Amino acid sequence: MSVAAAKNRLTNHLDGLRQSDLWLEGLSGVLVAVSGGPDSLALAFVTAEICVEKKINIEAVVVDHGLRPEAEGEASQVVETLKNRGIRSCCLRVTASPPSSGKQAWARQQRMRLLCDYARQTASAVLFAHHYNDQAETVAIRLARGSAVVGLSAIAAVRIYQGVLFARPFLGLQKVELVAICKAYEAEYLNDPSNTDQVFERARVRNWLQQPEQFLIQQQLVQLSSLSARLSARLGDALNEWCAENIVFTLRLRAQINAVTFLKLNRAKQNLILRHCLAVIGCQPYPVSEKRLDRVRLRLPIGTRSTVGDCLVQGNAKRITILAEFGRLPEPKLSVQAGRVYRFDKRWLIRTTKDGVIRRLGPAGWAKRSNLHGFQYISGWTARMGAMIPVLHGLDGRMHSPHFVERHIVYSGTASYSAHQNPTETGALCATSLPVDGPCAVIDKDIENI
Repeated sequence: MSVAAAKNRLTNHLDGLRQSDLWLEGLSGVLVAVSGGPDSLALAFVTAEICVEKKINIEAVVVDHGLRPEAEGEASQVVETLKNRGIRSCCLRVTASPPSSGKQAWARQQRMRLLCDYARQTASAVLFAHHYNDQAETVAIRLARGSAVVGLSAIAAVRIYQGVLFARPFLGLQKVELVAICKAYEAEYLNDPSNTDQVFERARVRNWLQQPEQFLIQQQLVQLSSLSARLSARLGDALNEWCAENIVFTLRLRAQINAVTFLKLNRAKQNLILRHCLAVIGCQPYPVSEKRLDRVRLRLPIGTRSTVGDCLVQGNAKRITILAEFGRLPEPKLSVQAGRVYRFDKRWLIRTTKDGVIRRLGPAGWAKRSNLHGFQYISGWTARMGAMIPVLHGLDGRMHSPHFVERHIVYSGTASYSAHQNPTETGALCATSLPVDGPCAVIDKDIENI
């Protein structure tokens, strides 16, 4: 593929994003995650040219995981290469010590944490250079692990992750095409030795799929991913339609389900709806198992309470209520600086105008809420919900109640606080529900599996 064709593909992708409600015109920029390999460098070079034409802010971000002695020098070299091309760049360094095992998974977690935080602070979406071959490898790995339809959708072209917009515009391109594009820019690139280290599962799968006789298998894996994504999207649309008519969500603290219509559904549909509600309210990284869902579902008609996925589930003939549980784990707390956006308690996106510490209000604080400013407008909330409210303990000893913003504070990093500001608090603490992680649909004629 030529550079011109790659630019056209990226343009279509960005146009689809900008036409969606995920992008707020004039406020959003893009970060390009760059490893120093040919894939990410090709993406960075092409994106830089397109963003100049479209007047979109762009910055390349290199993450140094510190896993190899030479990693720091390589990261600095990549940043220098990008800057020499006129691309604003920075290096984020992981300061935590790596575990003795599971280093690749750990590195990915650290990388995502740093990228998400930086994206929030710089009002940016994040672009990744995943490609056709990466997609095939991911599907093969998930097939081997017995993933269902949703898992086989594999790498989404566009998704929300921890409140940040992630995009992968080159999923339809082969690795060899990205290498050719990188060479067309006459750029030197790095080869990560872990990519061929057969100790790692992905490297073994990659080596297998690169055999000439596996070409058809690779093609079929990507087609399976595309089909699974389309089926998952239709299932998601049907689920969202049912939820809109039969469930009332109060932030990510409570779901109230119409029990009359719910109990008429078959087991599979009931479990699908329960799993979705538990993911929204419980904020757990992994879905609740079918076995546990069955146990909860069978208790509902007789009004027996259940606790599952950090949620309390209770029901009667008219309504099923799912509430966030305060939990037995140590209460989360977060030191914050004025003017920054934070993810707190896995369910909130928060911005403050003051330094301090964010904590849950807690049962004792909720019991004394009549003495606290800013809680008069909250009605119909249970004590369990009130205990989960984030509050800011300022350095001056004052406690600031949150101003809940109806729209998401961050999608592509964009902040919005103008509506319904509390004049006495002057927006000291703005909070909104963190969007649920998952793929998003945008218009992009070049990519099938959105």
